Amino acid sequence: MSEQMPGIKVLGYYDGQLPEKKAKPEDFQKMLETMLLNIQAEVNNKFSYKLLNEKGSIVMAEHSDLVFDEKNITNSVQAWANEQHKTPEEWYEAKAKNPSIIAEMAITIVLHKLLGSRFIVARASEYDDYNYGVDNVLIDKETGAVVCGFDEVLGFNGDDGDQIKNKKIQNKIAHGGTSLKYGATLVAGKIERRELKNIPTFYLSISKEELNTLLTNLKATSSVTENEKKLAIKLLASLDKQYIEAEKIATNTALRENLEKFAHSLGVIKQEIEKK
Repeated sequence: MSEQMPGIKVLGYYDGQLPEKKAKPEDFQKMLETMLLNIQAEVNNKFSYKLLNEKGSIVMAEHSDLVFDEKNITNSVQAWANEQHKTPEEWYEAKAKNPSIIAEMAITIVLHKLLGSRFIVARASEYDDYNYGVDNVLIDKETGAVVCGFDEVLGFNGDDGDQIKNKKIQNKIAHGGTSLKYGATLVAGKIERRELKNIPTFYLSISKEELNTLLTNLKATSSVTENEKKLAIKLLASLDKQYIEAEKIATNTALRENLEKFAHSLGVIKQEIEKK
């Protein structure tokens, strides 16, 4: 037995192995990008139409303001990049690694896994994301209706951020819902591009811990996991509550009609999740 040097206290045994590095959300970026590419191919091939780009977002197309809007986006991104002393390319690269964007990508993918047989789950166009705060769009394949828009919230201590986001969503509902300048619907099974107004928007809240679990599940298997179903059930409970609140404050006739469509689709969504 070796002698312990005076004044030295042995605290434990070191086996030479470094502790396993905990994965960060951005470590899953490339995996998520590949999955969104697969969704793009699946949806575009299904309808023989380029609806989604490589990010799973609705392509900006078929609008008289297209050139003007693309120019505005370029100018806005340049201004935001300048504020951070970056090039536009560096700004986009940093944005793609942001945990909130990683959460948006992951939620898009899991919603497609759960609902893709009945709904087109798309990320909103870049224009609609920046101007209307819509992250995701749900299009019913059977009715063609754009059911709703989703705005994702990533919390870092449980589900913080809910109260602020809820007030913003309620304000949108009170003012007639949101719009999609670069929207799309289905008519006789074919994609039809059109501007949409008075769309109900809801928020989907996910904690940092839930995101980490979701990312791990997505990496582990392409099948729907119990954790993914639990998360979906939790989000559904939140949508139920938000719908009831929206019904109380919505006064716009077109929005109320769209809320009725959403109520029907919410039942379909529940059935789709129960099948998995």
